Amino acid sequence: MQSDVGAQARELPLFPLNVVLFPNQSLPLHIFEPRYRVMIQRCMDNKEPFGVVLALDESHIADIGTATMITQMERMEDGRMDINTLGTERFRVQNWNVGADGYLIGNVVDYPFAEPEPADETLVRRVTQRMRRYLRLLAKSNGMRFQVDQFPSNASQLAIFSAIALQIEIEEKQALLEQASVAEMLTLEDDILADEIKILFVMSNVIQPPQDDFIFSRN
Repeated sequence: MQSDVGAQARELPLFPLNVVLFPNQSLPLHIFEPRYRVMIQRCMDNKEPFGVVLALDESHIADIGTATMITQMERMEDGRMDINTLGTERFRVQNWNVGADGYLIGNVVDYPFAEPEPADETLVRRVTQRMRRYLRLLAKSNGMRFQVDQFPSNASQLAIFSAIALQIEIEEKQALLEQASVAEMLTLEDDILADEIKILFVMSNVIQPPQDDFIFSRN
C-alpha cells in the first residue's frame, strides 16, 4: 500500500453503496433519500464530485473508494432524481463524520496508482487472452452472444476494463480496487481469471436435460 504521508487531505461527500466503482466506469443511480438529494444537488450546483465507497455494514465503509462526477440528472416531480455518473480517481478515507444534512463527509487523500515498472508484456497478453476466453464462456453459460472486437492494449486501461467486466464477489472487486499498482491489479486479475475460467468451462459444458415434459430419459 502507498503511504499517505505528504498527501493533501480534502473533504468529500461520501455515498456508501453495495457497489465497487472503478475510475472511468459509469454508474447510474436513483436518488430518493432526502439527505442524498441535498448532497447531489449541492454537488451539481458546485460542479464537484462525491465519493462512492463500499458499505461493509451499517457502521463501516471501505477505506478505498472512487470519486465520481455527475454527468446527467433527471429530476422527478416528487424530488427524486435519476443521475448518471462517471468515476474519476481513487481516494483513501482517513476519517469520516456525519454532516449537518445527514450524509457522510470524509477526509480523503488521493490514491493514484503507484508509478509502476513497465508492465510485463507477457502478463498483459495473458490477461487479454484469459479475459477474451472468460467473456466467451460467460456468454455461453448464460445463453448469450457476446463479442469484444478490440481489447485495450494499454496496461492501465486493460486492468480497469477487466476489473469492471469480471462478474465476481463484491469483496474481490474491492480487493482489485485496492491494489497499489496496475501491475498488481493485473496479477490479481490473472489469478482470478484462471479460477473463473475453470468454473465457467465446467458450467458451460454440463449436459442439459431435454426441455420437454418427459419425466424419464429418452435413452
